[in-house]
Amino acid sequence: MSHRDDAITLPTVNRRDEAGSGSRAWPPVAILAYAGFLVILALVAAKVVIPFDKPVLDFASGFSSLTAFWDGVSNSANYPLIVIGVGIIVWLLVKRRFREAILVALVLAAATAGSEGVKELIHRPRPTGTDPRVIGVVYSFPSGHTLEAATIYGIIALKVWRSKAPSGVRALVVLAAVLMVALVGFARMALQAHFPSDVLAGLLVGIGDIAVYAWFTRPGSAADQSGRGSRA
Repeated sequence: MSHRDDAITLPTVNRRDEAGSGSRAWPPVAILAYAGFLVILALVAAKVVIPFDKPVLDFASGFSSLTAFWDGVSNSANYPLIVIGVGIIVWLLVKRRFREAILVALVLAAATAGSEGVKELIHRPRPTGTDPRVIGVVYSFPSGHTLEAATIYGIIALKVWRSKAPSGVRALVVLAAVLMVALVGFARMALQAHFPSDVLAGLLVGIGDIAVYAWFTRPGSAADQSGRGSRA
């Protein structure tokens, strides 16, 4: 049997199921997530008071005494995430998954550029006026930290979930990714750097980005190279 044929017959985890009805769920998830973001964007642009902003922000502020912890969590979603994102792309290139590497690069670039672009467009002040922890970034909407954390940790979690790792390991990685994103979002509110609607908007875009990535890397798609010479 040739190397190519052997690669085709290698067992995979969950890929057969996702190639069926499971993969069809990703486009609606992306559409709903982006639509939710656009609704919040329209409300913020119109300067509508969002009812849950004050009570949730007040609740998060009750934990502000843990400033050092929240700073650490918040900072973990800054430069370390950039390194992780670049690392994912380099790893994909090493594995010769060139189409997927390009897709990840485009998703991460769009997430970062889109977040900063919307900030400059909306000009929403932060709860305390500015965030001294992020130099040069004045505006609040949406939460770039939450968006990038959701996107990058989501990509990692999805790749591990689709891998041949033991089911317990896959579940733990997904749970850890969800926990990290939740902590980052809460940290941004506890530090008074973002309104809850900023965090929710960033989370929705991150979910949409994960769904886009998942759809274009689904089994048999253009960016999915498994079973065609790649064992990743």
